[in-house]
Amino acid sequence: GQVSRYVHLEAGVNSRLDDLQAAVLRARLPLLPRWTSRRRSLAASYRHALPDTVRPLREYDDGHVYHLFVVRSPDRDALQAHLGASGIETLIHYPVPLPNQPAFAGLARGECPVAARAAGEILSLPLHPRLADADVARVSAAIGTFQKGRILT
Repeated sequence: GQVSRYVHLEAGVNSRLDDLQAAVLRARLPLLPRWTSRRRSLAASYRHALPDTVRPLREYDDGHVYHLFVVRSPDRDALQAHLGASGIETLIHYPVPLPNQPAFAGLARGECPVAARAAGEILSLPLHPRLADADVARVSAAIGTFQKGRILT
């Protein structure tokens, strides 16, 4: 039901796996525990190094695999621009809350202020198994530089 990035005219299904992709994934499955361990290690490094003004999403259990490392900032757009100017790519996942999607326009709904606020604050930082520890330090330092600039102005 997606007509453009993050705009859905109708509810749909996310199913992209064909036979060839399944075969590749099956061959790579033995690597998954090592990749997951590395992602958890990187997430722990981010949690330790990030300034207090940028809040990582809560970790609900110790089995989290960190497909994404999402933080919240009330200055998300300015933070993303600052990181981009520093050569650090970030993404905004799901900037439109489900109740605001055209696919659900016909349903009776109440206000969803928590979802709306989250959609305006979330930012995904770089995270993948080949990311170096120095990269996490660089991203965290760039966020610290941004925060210091915001406090002084």
